[in-house]
Amino acid sequence: MTTATESKESQGFPFATALATLLALFTFLGLGILAYRSPNYLEPPKPVAAGDPTAEPKPDPETRLRELQAKNQAVLDGKPGTDTKMSVAAATHQLLESLKSEKDHLPFPTPEPPPPMVPKTDPKMKK
Repeated sequence: MTTATESKESQGFPFATALATLLALFTFLGLGILAYRSPNYLEPPKPVAAGDPTAEPKPDPETRLRELQAKNQAVLDGKPGTDTKMSVAAATHQLLESLKSEKDHLPFPTPEPPPPMVPKTDPKMKK
């Protein structure tokens, strides 16, 4: 009587599996050594001495923010020095005018918009 395991012929040593295992082991070992020896890129930069001629001046964050806001507003307004062809308001108006046609209508009537409110002036408050 023979069992199923005895009927199969012996497959021998799995050279491919052993080679792949050793290759993976040494690859991860090499990557571990590489990571250990590389500098820490997440640590904060070391402070530069004040008298160092190669040190760049650090801009004030508030001044830099105002500078960027002014530059962005100039681009939105379409000022000449910003390489923009037109302002956002003019471009929006031109686009909306080009998209209108005679066929544009809503399937239901819309109410007229209310007139703009004029603030009332109190004669007692004019002092």
